[in-house]
Amino acid sequence: MSSAKPLPKPNAVTRHFWAACAEGRMEFQHCPRCGHDQFPPRISCMRCHVGGLEWRPASGRGTVFSFTIVHRAPTDAFKADVPYALAIIELEEGVRAMMNVRAADLSAVAIGAPVDIVFEPTEGGFPPLPQARLRD
Repeated sequence: MSSAKPLPKPNAVTRHFWAACAEGRMEFQHCPRCGHDQFPPRISCMRCHVGGLEWRPASGRGTVFSFTIVHRAPTDAFKADVPYALAIIELEEGVRAMMNVRAADLSAVAIGAPVDIVFEPTEGGFPPLPQARLRD
């Protein structure tokens, strides 16, 4: 069994998102027809089902909407990481994204806690992954 962490597989829909991550930007999709903002990337608007979505930069700030502390690694690749916080982060723009919360003290992770989005390098040349860091 491989101990390498799985990495996302970019495709035509997600390629722009991963390119933005490589440049240290978090972006989300916006529908110019109905004004709906969405994440994760999709081929069409989740509200009005029209294509032609635009990309918008996120501020890089948000809050913890929900979280769990993972104490049991889902695979061997994550054993060295436990315990860690996995959260739904609500960005200031209103979209939500799942990511890890990087905190020295996991007891500080709480619903409503302010976070900044940071980008963590990966192995094998894949773009960095967005992570949440508790704001001081």
